[in-house]
Amino acid sequence: MVLRRSALVGMACGAAIAAGALAGCQNGATSEPTPSNTAAISALAEKVPTKIREDGVLLVGIDPSYPPMEFLQRGQAVGADLDLMMEVGKRLDLRVEFSEDAYALLVPGVAAGRFEAAISALSVDDNDLQNARMVTYYSSGSQLAVRPPAKKRFGPRNLCGRKIAVLDGSLQYAQLVEKSANCIEQQKKPIRILTFQSQAPATQAVLDGKAYGTLADSPIIENAVRQSNGQLVTNGKPFESAPYGIAVADDRKQLARAIDGALESMMEDGTYLAILDQWGIASGAISEPEILTSKDIPEPTPLATEQFPAATPPPEPTVSPTQE
Repeated sequence: MVLRRSALVGMACGAAIAAGALAGCQNGATSEPTPSNTAAISALAEKVPTKIREDGVLLVGIDPSYPPMEFLQRGQAVGADLDLMMEVGKRLDLRVEFSEDAYALLVPGVAAGRFEAAISALSVDDNDLQNARMVTYYSSGSQLAVRPPAKKRFGPRNLCGRKIAVLDGSLQYAQLVEKSANCIEQQKKPIRILTFQSQAPATQAVLDGKAYGTLADSPIIENAVRQSNGQLVTNGKPFESAPYGIAVADDRKQLARAIDGALESMMEDGTYLAILDQWGIASGAISEPEILTSKDIPEPTPLATEQFPAATPPPEPTVSPTQE
Protein backbone atom coordinates (compact mmCIF):
# COMPACT_ATOMS: atom_id res chain seq x y z
CA MET A 1 0.00 0.00 0.00
CA VAL A 2 1.33 3.42 -0.95
CA LEU A 3 0.58 6.47 1.15
CA ARG A 4 0.33 9.65 -0.83
CA ARG A 5 -2.98 9.45 -2.61
CA SER A 6 -5.46 6.91 -3.84
CA ALA A 7 -5.42 4.87 -6.98
CA LEU A 8 -6.48 6.91 -9.96
CA VAL A 9 -7.73 5.29 -13.12
CA GLY A 10 -4.36 5.79 -14.82
CA MET A 11 -3.59 5.29 -18.49
CA ALA A 12 -2.23 1.83 -19.17
CA CYS A 13 0.64 2.97 -21.35
CA GLY A 14 3.16 0.20 -20.79
CA ALA A 15 1.86 -1.94 -23.64
CA ALA A 16 1.32 1.13 -25.78
CA ILE A 17 4.93 2.20 -25.38
CA ALA A 18 6.12 -1.25 -26.39
CA ALA A 19 3.87 -1.10 -29.45
CA GLY A 20 4.90 2.43 -30.38
CA ALA A 21 1.37 3.77 -29.91
CA LEU A 22 -0.12 6.47 -27.69
CA ALA A 23 2.36 9.20 -28.45
CA GLY A 24 1.20 11.15 -25.41
CA CYS A 25 2.74 8.49 -23.20
CA GLN A 26 6.18 9.15 -24.66
CA ASN A 27 6.31 12.70 -26.04
CA GLY A 28 8.75 14.47 -23.78
CA ALA A 29 8.84 11.40 -21.59
CA THR A 30 12.08 9.80 -22.68
CA SER A 31 15.69 10.79 -22.15
CA GLU A 32 18.63 10.11 -24.39
CA PRO A 33 22.00 9.62 -22.70
CA THR A 34 24.13 12.72 -23.24
CA PRO A 35 27.06 12.26 -20.87
CA SER A 36 29.12 15.30 -20.03
CA ASN A 37 31.77 13.27 -18.26
CA THR A 38 32.34 10.00 -20.09
CA ALA A 39 34.51 8.41 -17.41
CA ALA A 40 32.06 9.21 -14.61
CA ILE A 41 29.09 8.02 -16.68
CA SER A 42 30.91 4.80 -17.54
CA ALA A 43 31.64 4.09 -13.88
CA LEU A 44 28.00 4.61 -12.90
CA ALA A 45 26.74 2.61 -15.88
CA GLU A 46 28.80 -0.38 -14.77
CA LYS A 47 26.55 -0.59 -11.69
CA VAL A 48 23.44 -1.14 -13.84
CA PRO A 49 22.23 -4.76 -14.01
CA THR A 50 23.46 -6.48 -17.17
CA LYS A 51 20.05 -7.05 -18.77
CA ILE A 52 18.99 -3.41 -18.38
CA ARG A 53 22.38 -2.20 -19.57
CA GLU A 54 22.15 -4.40 -22.67
CA ASP A 55 18.62 -3.18 -23.42
CA GLY A 56 19.71 0.42 -22.89
CA VAL A 57 16.26 1.31 -21.55
CA LEU A 58 14.96 1.94 -18.03
CA LEU A 59 11.17 1.57 -17.82
CA VAL A 60 9.79 3.79 -15.06
CA GLY A 61 6.21 3.79 -13.78
CA ILE A 62 4.54 7.14 -13.06
CA ASP A 63 1.12 8.62 -12.28
CA PRO A 64 1.21 12.15 -13.74
CA SER A 65 -1.50 13.84 -11.70
CA TYR A 66 0.35 15.58 -8.88
CA PRO A 67 1.85 18.93 -10.00
CA PRO A 68 4.60 20.03 -9.82
CA MET A 69 6.11 16.57 -9.25
CA GLU A 70 4.43 14.98 -12.28
CA PHE A 71 1.49 16.08 -14.40
CA LEU A 72 0.21 16.24 -17.96
CA GLN A 73 0.85 19.40 -19.94
CA ARG A 74 -0.67 19.53 -23.40
CA GLY A 75 -0.88 15.76 -23.39
CA GLN A 76 2.65 14.96 -22.28
CA ALA A 77 4.03 14.11 -18.86
CA VAL A 78 6.27 16.74 -17.26
CA GLY A 79 7.42 17.63 -13.76
CA ALA A 80 10.26 17.63 -11.26
CA ASP A 81 10.20 13.86 -10.78
CA LEU A 82 10.49 13.25 -14.52
CA ASP A 83 13.37 15.72 -14.90
CA LEU A 84 15.21 14.06 -12.01
CA MET A 85 14.63 10.59 -13.41
CA MET A 86 15.74 11.54 -16.91
CA GLU A 87 18.97 12.95 -15.49
CA VAL A 88 19.48 9.70 -13.58
CA GLY A 89 19.06 7.87 -16.88
CA LYS A 90 21.66 10.03 -18.60
CA ARG A 91 24.18 9.29 -15.88
CA LEU A 92 23.51 5.58 -16.15
CA ASP A 93 23.81 5.76 -19.96
CA LEU A 94 20.18 4.64 -20.31
CA ARG A 95 17.16 5.93 -22.17
CA VAL A 96 14.30 6.44 -19.74
CA GLU A 97 10.78 5.52 -20.83
CA PHE A 98 7.82 6.41 -18.64
CA SER A 99 4.74 4.21 -18.39
CA GLU A 100 1.60 5.70 -16.83
CA ASP A 101 -0.43 3.69 -14.35
CA ALA A 102 -2.64 4.19 -11.32
CA TYR A 103 -0.66 5.47 -8.36
CA ALA A 104 -1.59 2.58 -6.08
CA LEU A 105 -0.31 0.12 -8.71
CA LEU A 106 3.17 1.61 -9.07
CA VAL A 107 4.97 -0.15 -6.20
CA PRO A 108 3.13 -3.44 -6.86
CA GLY A 109 4.09 -3.01 -10.51
CA VAL A 110 7.74 -2.67 -9.58
CA ALA A 111 7.52 -5.73 -7.32
CA ALA A 112 5.87 -7.73 -10.13
CA GLY A 113 8.45 -6.67 -12.71
CA ARG A 114 6.13 -4.55 -14.87
CA PHE A 115 8.41 -1.56 -14.26
CA GLU A 116 12.10 -1.48 -13.43
CA ALA A 117 11.54 1.57 -11.23
CA ALA A 118 8.75 3.93 -10.20
CA ILE A 119 8.70 7.60 -9.24
CA SER A 120 5.65 9.71 -8.37
CA ALA A 121 6.11 11.53 -5.07
CA LEU A 122 6.09 8.14 -3.34
CA SER A 123 6.20 8.79 0.39
CA VAL A 124 8.31 6.06 1.97
CA ASP A 125 6.35 3.98 4.46
CA ASP A 126 6.59 0.53 5.99
CA ASN A 127 4.02 -0.96 3.62
CA ASP A 128 6.02 0.06 0.55
CA LEU A 129 9.23 -1.23 2.07
CA GLN A 130 7.75 -4.70 2.44
CA ASN A 131 7.65 -4.92 -1.36
CA ALA A 132 10.37 -2.63 -2.68
CA ARG A 133 13.62 -0.84 -2.05
CA MET A 134 13.29 2.93 -1.98
CA VAL A 135 16.09 5.32 -2.96
CA THR A 136 15.35 8.61 -1.20
CA TYR A 137 15.64 11.88 -3.12
CA TYR A 138 13.38 14.47 -1.45
CA SER A 139 11.76 15.36 1.87
CA SER A 140 8.15 16.46 2.12
CA GLY A 141 5.79 17.23 4.96
CA SER A 142 2.04 17.66 5.08
CA GLN A 143 0.68 21.19 4.75
CA LEU A 144 -2.68 22.88 4.90
CA ALA A 145 -4.04 25.40 2.37
CA VAL A 146 -7.06 27.59 3.14
CA ARG A 147 -8.75 30.71 1.83
CA PRO A 148 -7.20 33.85 3.40
CA PRO A 149 -10.14 34.65 5.75
CA ALA A 150 -9.87 31.20 7.33
CA LYS A 151 -6.17 31.47 8.20
CA LYS A 152 -6.80 33.38 11.42
CA ARG A 153 -9.49 31.00 12.63
CA PHE A 154 -7.88 27.58 12.60
CA GLY A 155 -4.78 25.54 11.81
CA PRO A 156 -3.73 21.89 11.60
CA ARG A 157 -4.17 21.52 15.36
CA ASN A 158 -7.79 22.66 15.53
CA LEU A 159 -9.61 21.00 12.67
CA CYS A 160 -12.33 19.40 14.77
CA GLY A 161 -15.71 19.82 13.12
CA ARG A 162 -14.20 21.21 9.93
CA LYS A 163 -14.64 20.03 6.35
CA ILE A 164 -11.18 19.20 5.00
CA ALA A 165 -10.58 18.08 1.41
CA VAL A 166 -7.99 15.35 0.90
CA LEU A 167 -6.92 12.67 -1.55
CA ASP A 168 -8.58 9.36 -0.78
CA GLY A 169 -6.12 6.81 0.60
CA SER A 170 -3.31 9.33 1.01
CA LEU A 171 -0.93 9.83 3.91
CA GLN A 172 -2.84 13.00 4.70
CA TYR A 173 -6.11 11.05 4.75
CA ALA A 174 -4.60 8.75 7.39
CA GLN A 175 -3.44 11.80 9.36
CA LEU A 176 -6.93 13.31 9.28
CA VAL A 177 -8.51 10.05 10.43
CA GLU A 178 -6.12 10.01 13.40
CA LYS A 179 -6.75 13.67 14.20
CA SER A 180 -10.51 13.12 13.95
CA ALA A 181 -10.30 10.25 16.43
CA ASN A 182 -8.47 12.60 18.80
CA CYS A 183 -11.29 15.13 18.39
CA ILE A 184 -13.82 12.50 19.44
CA GLU A 185 -11.69 11.52 22.45
CA GLN A 186 -11.73 15.19 23.49
CA GLN A 187 -15.54 15.20 23.11
CA LYS A 188 -15.33 17.51 20.09
CA LYS A 189 -16.90 17.13 16.67
CA PRO A 190 -15.01 14.82 14.29
CA ILE A 191 -13.29 16.22 11.23
CA ARG A 192 -15.55 16.06 8.19
CA ILE A 193 -13.19 14.45 5.70
CA LEU A 194 -14.05 15.05 2.03
CA THR A 195 -12.17 12.60 -0.18
CA PHE A 196 -11.24 13.07 -3.83
CA GLN A 197 -9.49 10.95 -6.45
CA SER A 198 -6.99 13.67 -7.44
CA GLN A 199 -5.68 16.89 -5.93
CA ALA A 200 -7.26 19.35 -8.38
CA PRO A 201 -10.88 18.81 -7.23
CA ALA A 202 -9.75 18.80 -3.60
CA THR A 203 -8.22 22.24 -4.09
CA GLN A 204 -11.27 23.41 -6.03
CA ALA A 205 -13.51 22.39 -3.15
CA VAL A 206 -11.72 24.95 -0.97
CA LEU A 207 -11.94 27.65 -3.65
CA ASP A 208 -15.67 26.95 -4.03
CA GLY A 209 -16.28 27.17 -0.29
CA LYS A 210 -17.25 23.51 0.01
CA ALA A 211 -14.29 22.78 2.32
CA TYR A 212 -12.43 24.90 4.85
CA GLY A 213 -9.04 23.65 3.71
CA THR A 214 -7.10 20.95 1.90
CA LEU A 215 -4.24 18.89 3.33
CA ALA A 216 -1.55 17.52 0.99
CA ASP A 217 2.22 17.18 0.53
CA SER A 218 3.99 20.52 1.05
CA PRO A 219 5.35 20.99 -2.53
CA ILE A 220 1.89 20.33 -3.94
CA ILE A 221 0.26 22.80 -1.53
CA GLU A 222 2.91 25.42 -2.28
CA ASN A 223 2.31 24.96 -6.00
CA ALA A 224 -1.47 25.25 -5.56
CA VAL A 225 -1.03 28.47 -3.58
CA ARG A 226 1.26 29.93 -6.26
CA GLN A 227 -1.28 29.11 -8.96
CA SER A 228 -4.28 30.48 -7.04
CA ASN A 229 -3.66 34.22 -7.61
CA GLY A 230 -4.06 34.95 -3.91
CA GLN A 231 -7.20 32.89 -3.41
CA LEU A 232 -5.33 30.36 -1.25
CA VAL A 233 -2.70 30.68 1.47
CA THR A 234 -0.69 28.14 3.43
CA ASN A 235 -1.69 27.75 7.07
CA GLY A 236 1.21 26.71 9.28
CA LYS A 237 4.49 25.03 8.45
CA PRO A 238 4.84 21.54 6.95
CA PHE A 239 4.64 18.80 9.58
CA GLU A 240 5.43 15.09 9.86
CA SER A 241 8.17 15.22 7.23
CA ALA A 242 9.02 11.99 5.42
CA PRO A 243 11.17 11.18 2.38
CA TYR A 244 10.08 10.52 -1.18
CA GLY A 245 11.69 7.47 -2.77
CA ILE A 246 12.33 5.95 -6.17
CA ALA A 247 11.01 2.39 -5.93
CA VAL A 248 12.78 -0.66 -7.33
CA ALA A 249 12.04 -4.32 -6.69
CA ASP A 250 13.39 -5.59 -3.39
CA ASP A 251 15.62 -8.13 -5.14
CA ARG A 252 17.20 -5.51 -7.44
CA LYS A 253 19.93 -4.35 -5.09
CA GLN A 254 22.29 -3.56 -7.97
CA LEU A 255 19.80 -1.25 -9.69
CA ALA A 256 19.08 0.54 -6.41
CA ARG A 257 22.81 1.14 -5.93
CA ALA A 258 23.12 2.47 -9.49
CA ILE A 259 20.25 4.94 -9.01
CA ASP A 260 21.67 5.94 -5.63
CA GLY A 261 25.05 6.62 -7.25
CA ALA A 262 23.49 8.71 -10.02
CA LEU A 263 21.53 10.80 -7.52
CA GLU A 264 24.62 11.29 -5.38
CA SER A 265 26.59 12.60 -8.37
CA MET A 266 23.71 14.96 -9.24
CA MET A 267 23.73 16.32 -5.70
CA GLU A 268 27.49 16.78 -5.73
CA ASP A 269 27.63 18.78 -8.97
CA GLY A 270 24.53 20.92 -8.35
CA THR A 271 22.31 19.43 -11.06
CA TYR A 272 19.87 18.04 -8.49
CA LEU A 273 19.32 21.39 -6.79
CA ALA A 274 19.05 23.19 -10.13
CA ILE A 275 16.17 20.90 -11.15
CA LEU A 276 14.36 21.48 -7.85
CA ASP A 277 14.91 25.24 -8.18
CA GLN A 278 13.43 25.17 -11.66
CA TRP A 279 10.20 23.75 -10.23
CA GLY A 280 10.20 25.94 -7.10
CA ILE A 281 10.54 23.06 -4.63
CA ALA A 282 14.13 23.39 -3.40
CA SER A 283 12.92 23.63 0.21
CA GLY A 284 12.63 19.83 0.27
CA ALA A 285 16.14 19.12 -1.01
CA ILE A 286 18.20 16.50 0.83
CA SER A 287 22.00 16.36 1.08
CA GLU A 288 22.46 12.73 0.08
CA PRO A 289 20.32 9.81 -1.11
CA GLU A 290 19.79 6.67 0.93
CA ILE A 291 18.61 3.18 0.05
CA LEU A 292 15.84 2.13 2.43
CA THR A 293 14.54 -1.40 2.92
CA SER A 294 12.11 -3.03 5.33
CA LYS A 295 14.85 -2.75 7.97
CA ASP A 296 14.93 1.04 7.62
CA ILE A 297 11.47 2.45 8.24
CA PRO A 298 11.70 6.23 8.78
CA GLU A 299 9.81 7.84 11.61
CA PRO A 300 7.90 11.02 10.67
CA THR A 301 8.88 14.24 12.41
CA PRO A 302 6.13 15.07 14.94
CA LEU A 303 4.32 18.40 14.80
CA ALA A 304 5.67 20.80 17.40
CA THR A 305 2.91 21.87 19.79
CA GLU A 306 4.06 25.49 19.87
CA GLN A 307 3.66 25.92 16.10
CA PHE A 308 -0.11 26.18 16.25
CA PRO A 309 -1.64 27.81 19.35
CA ALA A 310 -5.00 26.51 20.40
CA ALA A 311 -7.95 28.33 18.92
CA THR A 312 -11.68 28.04 19.24
CA PRO A 313 -13.18 27.38 15.82
CA PRO A 314 -16.14 29.53 14.79
CA PRO A 315 -19.58 27.92 14.52
CA GLU A 316 -20.24 25.69 11.54
CA PRO A 317 -22.21 27.48 8.81
CA THR A 318 -25.78 26.31 8.36
CA VAL A 319 -26.08 24.15 5.26
CA SER A 320 -29.49 23.32 3.85
CA PRO A 321 -30.16 19.79 2.53
CA THR A 322 -30.22 21.14 -1.02
CA GLN A 323 -26.80 22.75 -0.56
CA GLU A 324 -25.18 19.71 1.07
